[in-house]
Amino acid sequence: MIPIRVGWLAAVGCLLLFSFACNDESAGTGGAGGVAGTGGAAGSGGTGDEPAQVPGLWEGQANGLNVCFYVSEDGLRLTQSAECNVTGPPNVGSNSYDIRVEAVGTDDNGERCSFDLGFSGDAVIDQKTNSFAVTGFQPDGSDAVLSFSGELTGRSASGVAQSEIDGSVCRVGWAAAPESPCDDPAIQTCLDLLDCCRAILVNPVFFETCNSVVLQCDQAQCQRVLDGYPQCEPEPEP
Repeated sequence: MIPIRVGWLAAVGCLLLFSFACNDESAGTGGAGGVAGTGGAAGSGGTGDEPAQVPGLWEGQANGLNVCFYVSEDGLRLTQSAECNVTGPPNVGSNSYDIRVEAVGTDDNGERCSFDLGFSGDAVIDQKTNSFAVTGFQPDGSDAVLSFSGELTGRSASGVAQSEIDGSVCRVGWAAAPESPCDDPAIQTCLDLLDCCRAILVNPVFFETCNSVVLQCDQAQCQRVLDGYPQCEPEPEP
């Protein structure tokens, strides 16, 4: 993932400090604060239609471990995507969950764990526990019985992947986060959201929630929240 630029954080940080002070001062006057009271917190986009989980590609890397999974647009399942491919040839693999383990931990026989696990089917995300699991599947031509599970918490996820061969089990932990490059389009969309929140959100609690979305520099997330505020739609051309 591309790290958020220092300049972006510094610029937005100054804007947020100024904006929050202004909104906090005017909170007692009512003003436009009633807008926030009718639309819900900014983190939900104000529409009630926000996906249950952050959609798109999630990735994680550590020493000897590379993992990805892809959350469907409705946030309800892992689903197949060409963007999720760590175990197949470049531009060929297409999985909903994929992990490569190279010499991480040890199996029941004391040997270092190394295995690939690519899963291309759908895996339902339980909306009560924010978790998913697929157990005991065996790829064609392989002696390994594979399983994986995970839990999503906001913009982080962690879980376990397992390979069993001839009764010997390799089990490793993994962690991942949404892939969200902080590029120029993402910065512009999030700044548009910031301007919108400065204009209509007087309530400091709602404004602080909006700030947290802006600082993530995730274009899709900023756009979804911005779309929830029709007050900030651009004026139609005359």
